[in-house]
Amino acid sequence: MKNGVDRNRATFTPWFWSYRWAARIEAVIVACVFAGVVFIMGFLFQMPGPLVVHVDDDVREPIKGARVRCTSPDGQTSYAGLTDVFGEAKWPGLAKGPWKCDVTPPDRYHAGTTTGYAVVVSRHPAMWTTAIERPGRLSVQVVRPEGAPRAKVAVRAVCGNETWEARAGLLDGRALLFVPHGVPCRVGLVRPELPGDGPSTQRTLSCETEPCSEQLSAGVGQEASAMLKPSLQQWLAVRPPPEPDKPSDH
Repeated sequence: MKNGVDRNRATFTPWFWSYRWAARIEAVIVACVFAGVVFIMGFLFQMPGPLVVHVDDDVREPIKGARVRCTSPDGQTSYAGLTDVFGEAKWPGLAKGPWKCDVTPPDRYHAGTTTGYAVVVSRHPAMWTTAIERPGRLSVQVVRPEGAPRAKVAVRAVCGNETWEARAGLLDGRALLFVPHGVPCRVGLVRPELPGDGPSTQRTLSCETEPCSEQLSAGVGQEASAMLKPSLQQWLAVRPPPEPDKPSDH
């Protein structure tokens, strides 16, 4: 006996265990809350991780602008995108299982499509990394004839079935062409087919009437150089028409 209370008979009845209806309702609500928390935690633990495709070159520099297409395990769904400045294309929350991914590098790499697989699992990212060898580079110096008007003349490289066309600089006359590595190429002045740089559909050069180089090639990531010296008549024959003036905002 202490303070008028018999220790042997002293008990504590929790509110939830009482027979009041309010206590029973509160107990049910608390149980539902705990069940909901457990369900959400289990759902989060089962969520699939993101699918990440990483594309870099042979020196592990990221490749921006590579085209990536990934197909679901059942083949019914596919996602396509371009790699960012980090060389990655990402898709979160995809179906679990093996995804088939096709990577096509930018045209300047002169490489075909590479195929690989990544398995999407819970929580952890599924990553597939592929490497593309760097193309060769041809640095071509075009010497403008004395008295000829300045122009961004077109220079084309023909390397078997592969081509690349670029414009020479208006001031320095230099053009940079990307070619398949290790393949013999010839470079020459041509009438422009493209508004800028890129692969040309024409695989011929007019070496009878326009200046051309000898055969040259460049290895993986290497650069070779050439010089073209057209006459005034040859320059005027391939000189593109002047670009129209941009309309003034005023």
